Amino acid sequence: MRVEETLKLVGSLARASLEGGAMVRLVYPPFHVLVALVNGLPYAIEDACNHAGASLSEGEREGACVSCPMHAYVFELATGRLVRPRGFCDDQRCFVARFDGDDVVVLDPGALTLVGL
Repeated sequence: MRVEETLKLVGSLARASLEGGAMVRLVYPPFHVLVALVNGLPYAIEDACNHAGASLSEGEREGACVSCPMHAYVFELATGRLVRPRGFCDDQRCFVARFDGDDVVVLDPGALTLVGL
């Protein structure tokens, strides 16, 4: 037996919609996903700040990071890691984002499944 990760499609968007530091919010019940380019590569993290649920898409972009508009927690867009301040907040959940031609496809890493040999 081997373990494989199942990926579910969250959605896709035009690569051009992320140019110039733009961040795009994809609706993916029960999550919303924030997609952005960092150093030319696509990344996606959960959009709702896990402290109070504020939408990070309404926050300020700080280079490779985004700040929560409610309590100013700052997260790395590439990893979801909480940068500052440390406290009542955890890292954001990450999604898989990759280029597919002129689009960016976002996938949700699902449950691990056992696959027979």
